[in-house]
Amino acid sequence: MFRLASIDIGTNTVRLLVVEAVSAANYRTICHEQEIVRLGEGFDQHGTLQPQAISRTIAALTRYVQKAAELKTDRICAVATSAVREALNRADFVAKVRSDANLEIQVIPPETEAELALIGVKGVIKYSAWPILVLDIGGGSTEFIQSDNNDIKSFTSLKIGVVKLTERFLKSDPVCPKEYKQLTDYIFGQLEKVKLAPSKDLQLIGNAGTVTTLAAVDQKLIDYDPDLINNYILTKQRILSIQNNFLKQNISQRRSIAGLEPDRADVIAAGAAILLCAMELFGFKQITACDSGLREGIILKELSEHFS
Repeated sequence: MFRLASIDIGTNTVRLLVVEAVSAANYRTICHEQEIVRLGEGFDQHGTLQPQAISRTIAALTRYVQKAAELKTDRICAVATSAVREALNRADFVAKVRSDANLEIQVIPPETEAELALIGVKGVIKYSAWPILVLDIGGGSTEFIQSDNNDIKSFTSLKIGVVKLTERFLKSDPVCPKEYKQLTDYIFGQLEKVKLAPSKDLQLIGNAGTVTTLAAVDQKLIDYDPDLINNYILTKQRILSIQNNFLKQNISQRRSIAGLEPDRADVIAAGAAILLCAMELFGFKQITACDSGLREGIILKELSEHFS
């Protein structure tokens, strides 16, 4: 019996997953947690991880390490993505996590992040056709991963994420139309950098907090349930309707919406804007939600190597 933990240190959220495995294909989840720590808060302005954000993140990571120890985990694999990757004080953060949380973390490049996220997505999504475009909207960056069977056909990482864009553009509460127009104009400009390989019947899949939150809001979930999120289909019209509701409300009002985590209320409009602009530009009428991604991809890859 082998117990493995993975920790995904994102720009907005840190996520823990612990599994118990008897083989690469035979395992069960014994713990999964996530916490919005907003590690990338203030990064767009300063280019560095800020002290309070670092403290919040290390506090969460310390709890995760303790949890893994309580569960007698054999190994912890922790990775950091956009905010840490780009931070001028990246080395200081990694050293502080090592000393304060007793955790070694690997700062992974966008390509590795994409590969692992794709592994996680393919572990739970039901395909009607193989060609897929995975849209991973994060706190600091957004990835477009086009895949056919097990091959990545195209990959683009853009430095647009919900925390960065909210801090840069959405300063009014509720969001004013002028700010929202500036936001979407900027997003469309960035999306022009995405080059997709020619493909028929390409399916759009979203595997990060924005899309899973929209799926939870559309179902009015009081208690979040990954089984109700995975393979849930959101139409562009439903997303537009939900987004229009977000834009009419202030942050305090959004916090009471069923399915929306209160700590995500300030950044959800920027995330939905990225999604809607991408769907408009690339001609998608619907997206399939997926709760599985980088955290799960780490587990699947490590189990494959451990039991090989």
